[in-house]
Amino acid sequence: MVAFRKLYPVLAVAALSVASAFGQGVSTPLVCQANSGVPPVVRAEGLTELTGDLVINCTGGNPAAAIMTNIQVFLNTNVTSRLGGGDTYDALLMIDEPGAARTDVNGAATAGVTPFCPTAAGAAACNPAVVGQTYQQGTQTVYRGTKPLVSVQNSLVWAGVTIVPPGSNRTRTIRITNVRANASAIGATTSGLPNQIIAFISSFPQGTLPIDNPQQTVGYVQQGLLFDTRNCGNTGGRGGSVNGFQCQSRNQDRFNTPTGGGLPSNGATNDTVVGLRFREGFQTAFKVRIATAAGQAASLPGQVFNSESGFVNPGTDVAGQPAAGVADAGTRLMARFNNVPSNVRIFVSVASVMPTSSVGSAAVLVTTDPNGATPNNPNPTAPAPGAPPGVVTVNCSGVTLVPSGANAVEVPLTAGTGQAVWEVTAADQSNLETLIFHAAYAYVANANAGQPGIGAATVMGTFAPVYTASNAGQSDFGTPSIPRFVAGTASAQSFFSISSCVTNLLFPFVTNQAGFDTGIAIANTSQDPFSSSNQNAGTCRLNYYGTLPNNAPLTTTSETTDRDVAAGATLTMVLSTGGGFGLKGNPNMQGYIIAQCNFRFAHGFAFITDGPIGQARVAEGYLAIVLDGIDTIRGNVNGEEQGH
Repeated sequence: MVAFRKLYPVLAVAALSVASAFGQGVSTPLVCQANSGVPPVVRAEGLTELTGDLVINCTGGNPAAAIMTNIQVFLNTNVTSRLGGGDTYDALLMIDEPGAARTDVNGAATAGVTPFCPTAAGAAACNPAVVGQTYQQGTQTVYRGTKPLVSVQNSLVWAGVTIVPPGSNRTRTIRITNVRANASAIGATTSGLPNQIIAFISSFPQGTLPIDNPQQTVGYVQQGLLFDTRNCGNTGGRGGSVNGFQCQSRNQDRFNTPTGGGLPSNGATNDTVVGLRFREGFQTAFKVRIATAAGQAASLPGQVFNSESGFVNPGTDVAGQPAAGVADAGTRLMARFNNVPSNVRIFVSVASVMPTSSVGSAAVLVTTDPNGATPNNPNPTAPAPGAPPGVVTVNCSGVTLVPSGANAVEVPLTAGTGQAVWEVTAADQSNLETLIFHAAYAYVANANAGQPGIGAATVMGTFAPVYTASNAGQSDFGTPSIPRFVAGTASAQSFFSISSCVTNLLFPFVTNQAGFDTGIAIANTSQDPFSSSNQNAGTCRLNYYGTLPNNAPLTTTSETTDRDVAAGATLTMVLSTGGGFGLKGNPNMQGYIIAQCNFRFAHGFAFITDGPIGQARVAEGYLAIVLDGIDTIRGNVNGEEQGH
């Protein structure tokens, strides 16, 4: 109110000069009609989503009586437009479409455009009164919003706005633009209709600017991103064959020399390369930073660009304030890797991979902080390159990559966690786009040393930068970044797993009762002509389940070999007396045995008889059941899993 009183004498003088230019009397009351045009679809994961422009068209009133008013916009979620010094937003209120072509009182086009006057000082010189022109003259035409004095996170105010009523048969246009909102607080709906961002416009003191239809929809909230993992060529899902074993190296060459050569390496197959698929939830979810080629750097009111930036024009610049509407980055896509086992390297492609990504869309790897923002570079003119020296290539059998072989770099890992972030550099708003990046892993087998570690790595795909509610407030000169996001509904996807080299064998019936005895043989078949995998040795533990005569409990429930069963060797024993490798057996037992062998390829055979060879009346043999998913000649055939 103090500011209002101080400015009022100046406004009175301005109003007199404007009145002489218009020479209009009061013919109709001043009426203002609000509308929001076509509200955009915004991302449910977004913390700083650009809402649609609010346009107020006023007609009538007395051109000789300028009005000073305060205009406030309330949202049904928090305002997150960029803040500059003095709690000033880069959200703009503009009068009579600055930068647009002028017309005279007869509606004919005239030379020049309505000027941008971003401050009250010198407004009359910036926007002089010219007889016969219909645009508002002699006053400021661009205002920046401010935070209310009372801390209200869901509103912003344009204080001390001078409005000259246009008079009869003329229109005064007030446009509000660059208002950003926390769409994540509203979220996507699971029902048919999307949730809405609602704006309510008010002016005060009451009655200074009567606004009809003050409540408008300025955005429709929908899920913006879908993420999943695919096979190398994007012809199907990731598949179980991506899993590895502690005793079998994967891409050993790249683990030893991560700065050269290609992936897969040294005989590894494409199952070590995973496609990370990011898909748009709607056609304009992926955006470039600013549509420079389309002229967004000198926007005109009402223009719409598929970019993260809003209304951008040098004419709105004010010393000490950030450039209005300019985003810090294009849409960023983050792959966050978790639970990566120790002694494993991860590689990702430095750009989206063609031809599996959509034509007309592209993204490149960028350097970021842990949130996915670019530190100390709030307004980059181009994505910061993220590919360090030592680029390797990723290849995919049956898919001709463009260019031949996708370039890739290693992802730094800390305690099994790392991330890669790509920024969108080209987007096609007419299509639902897909961007695919390759990720691969490598390690050297050393099962005796427990390396690599055992575990299941996951990957989660989100927009970036990602912030939590506690650090996602309004921006001050790019910190935190615009745009920014929450993780949304993203969930961790399986990347790969490394299992110990263990084979579990079931001998479903063994007996040393009623004159019978059982012989058992377990072969370590890691030596074979079908693969070049590391051959490994390990101990076997026999777990006994059953009873002694008269249902007495077993005296021995398990025993372990006293040394490794080497690759190509066979363990043999008799239930009644034991046998090789220090096994003592389990006399008088009847039941079943589960053998746990610490090598990947074990097979077993059991033979039950009531006497020695040549004297037995009854004899029967069978193969042990492999309880694990196994490779048959290194294919993918499950053992007992097919039966259970």
